[in-house]
Amino acid sequence: MKAPEEVSRRQLLMWSAPVVTAHFLVVVWHLWLLVRVQPGTPSFLPPILILVNLLPVAGLILFAKGSQKLAASLVTVPLGIALVIGFGAHFLSPGNDNVLHMPPGELRLPFEVSAVLLVVLEAVGAFLGLQMFWVGRGKPAESFH
Repeated sequence: MKAPEEVSRRQLLMWSAPVVTAHFLVVVWHLWLLVRVQPGTPSFLPPILILVNLLPVAGLILFAKGSQKLAASLVTVPLGIALVIGFGAHFLSPGNDNVLHMPPGELRLPFEVSAVLLVVLEAVGAFLGLQMFWVGRGKPAESFH
């Protein structure tokens, strides 16, 4: 029988894996849309952002292998930063990539959908990353000593 903290660790991994994986896939889609919506996007930006967004994926792997603090950091920090920057750029800024002020076009709806998905996935992913810091920190069950 597994200790309760191991069960919650497994559950946290089962919730985190699809969120982090979906986030990475949506990031790639969003960047593809971004370079089409904003042709002036610097060519070095998408590869750098793809590499940065691989950090939460690496964090998941480390979490599965037991490196709790580093894993939690690799999931929480990039997703939290992306949430703040992305929400600001796509919902608060006056620029063309603000989903509320985009000019009409065939890429408008997909771009809006990807921006909303990213906000949701980044918020949920950052929350799950924070949970990784605390999983297993409770008092161990007496029967597992």
